[in-house]
Amino acid sequence: MIEAIILDWAGTTVDYGSRAPIIAFKNAFAHYGIELSEATIRQDVGLDKMTHVRKMLQEPAIAETWEADHHDIPLATAAEKIYHQFQIEISKVLTETAQLKSGMTDLIRFADEHHIQLATTTGYTQTMLDQILPLAADQGYHPRYNITSEQTNHIGRPHADMVNLAMAKLNVTDPNHVIKVGDTINDILEGKNAGTFSIGVVDGGNLIGLSQSEFERLNIEDQDRYQAKATAILKEAGADDVVNNIADLIPLIESINDHQQEMPLLLTPGPLTTSRAVKETMLVDHGTWDDDYKELTQWVRHELVALGHASDEDYTTVLMQGSGSFGVEAALGTAVPKQDATLLIAANGAYGERMTEIADYLAIPYVVVDVPEDQTVTLSAVQTVLEQHPEITHFAMVHCETTTGILNPIETIIPVLADKGIVTIVDAMSSFGGVPIDLTALNVDYLVTSSNKCVQGVPGFSIVLAKRETLDLTQGNARSLALDLYAQYRCFEDNAGKWRFTSPTHVVYAFAKALHELNEEGGISARFRRYSTNESLLRQGMNDLGYELVIDENVQSPIITSFKYPIADFNFRAFYEYLKDRGFIIYPGKVSKCDSFRIGNIGEVSASDISRLLNLIETYTKDTLQLSVAR
Repeated sequence: MIEAIILDWAGTTVDYGSRAPIIAFKNAFAHYGIELSEATIRQDVGLDKMTHVRKMLQEPAIAETWEADHHDIPLATAAEKIYHQFQIEISKVLTETAQLKSGMTDLIRFADEHHIQLATTTGYTQTMLDQILPLAADQGYHPRYNITSEQTNHIGRPHADMVNLAMAKLNVTDPNHVIKVGDTINDILEGKNAGTFSIGVVDGGNLIGLSQSEFERLNIEDQDRYQAKATAILKEAGADDVVNNIADLIPLIESINDHQQEMPLLLTPGPLTTSRAVKETMLVDHGTWDDDYKELTQWVRHELVALGHASDEDYTTVLMQGSGSFGVEAALGTAVPKQDATLLIAANGAYGERMTEIADYLAIPYVVVDVPEDQTVTLSAVQTVLEQHPEITHFAMVHCETTTGILNPIETIIPVLADKGIVTIVDAMSSFGGVPIDLTALNVDYLVTSSNKCVQGVPGFSIVLAKRETLDLTQGNARSLALDLYAQYRCFEDNAGKWRFTSPTHVVYAFAKALHELNEEGGISARFRRYSTNESLLRQGMNDLGYELVIDENVQSPIITSFKYPIADFNFRAFYEYLKDRGFIIYPGKVSKCDSFRIGNIGEVSASDISRLLNLIETYTKDTLQLSVAR
């Protein structure tokens, strides 16, 4: 649900046509004998005003005029002098242009009725803003916080700092619950950089630049032409949507809220909740033979190797149609030769056990290291079995075992086995992309994940990151036509990114978008911090409500957390439906030794989402289970 709207001032909420800064800039430069065109001024409206002055002084014609007329004053000093004059000029016109734009009263009323907080960011200084605020208040406009770049170490638009500060003051942590509204390109970029919905306003804005009387004198065709041009510019800048009148935000907010309510958060280990942009990427159809698609496939393969801190010379990515289990089966069935090879499988949950099922189906000789579900696989346990079975040539284990949420220590096991010449296979299905993994440091031969996990794409293909020198030796090993990892690898390599069989084109494009979003978030380390914050908040909150962890928190992954039933006759189905009806989908338990359920912490999920979930569980625990809670 939308919790806050962060608005611009001139051209967006007051000052139809954004006239005040234009008049003040014109007069400030004219004071020093420089005539500016309105177009020159408007191209960078939205910046803080000192930055705007400096940018205009960088225009060759303006700089030359200054140096010719004021050769004794350097350009650096010129900016300070002009800015000082701008402050004088703007104070003359701010009060004349502080009338609220049409539609603002309706938006203010709607926000108040729906408990949506209002705040502002601006290119004005606090001194300038102090002239506007009482006049806006007289008209019923009382933004809760008003942020200038003076409060953000003079870092203004298009950077996200002012929006981030506004969100912090409003105590809103999820940018998906915030709308940033403005009439300039810099407003749009500010919102996009903060990760909020970024909405452009056209009528009375900078990009049309006409006064209200001038615009209303135009015929309908010319008005439409101005609006269409301004809309196109804001859309090109990245606006999620563009409205004509500020009141048009009201149905847009209702639509966003309806959309978010219709699509509950998946608190699962995958499929998981994806961003709106990832979903929208799949609305376009693509052909598998298209060169652009093949280039995108190659880019995805390269980016995945880079995420693993490896080089394309040493490692390669093989994409495989199907779920993550398809990738695990392809890796096991191709990596292990048909003769003179034995696989060691470490199993402490359902997904380790699934590898034994695959080995049974493929008639791969194997030995199992059985570990209790609530304990991690250890190097000593693996070494004990190795000593008993010198015939072992290959080793496979799960990194994050989502049966419980346990995180197995691959960093202490895999390098040791690699040094012994044993080929290693890691199922990192639920961890890669959300937990830092260094392929090179691990010296792992195969690492398997899928598109619908921590990179935050949608289901459709699995991913095998393979050491080239190991994979190159596997021709003819595969026990399956479709799941021949080596043949799939060679097709990608020999045909510029072409898949062997029909590929999930829409899913690949969505995954590419997800990779871009991962980079924008700050990479795996930043995502790991977010997931860890979610898990810590969930674990502590559930503990306060009386729900006991299945595993020790010291071996808990940030991916998914398992909780024991709080009472003997706990009705999980009723609990599940209660949360689902209120926007959250969780998972039943998989642990064989106790009754449990699981809650995921990954995907497009924030700390505020976890807090909302905990509030619901607290109500359910008190009212339905009639249990006292510590919170």
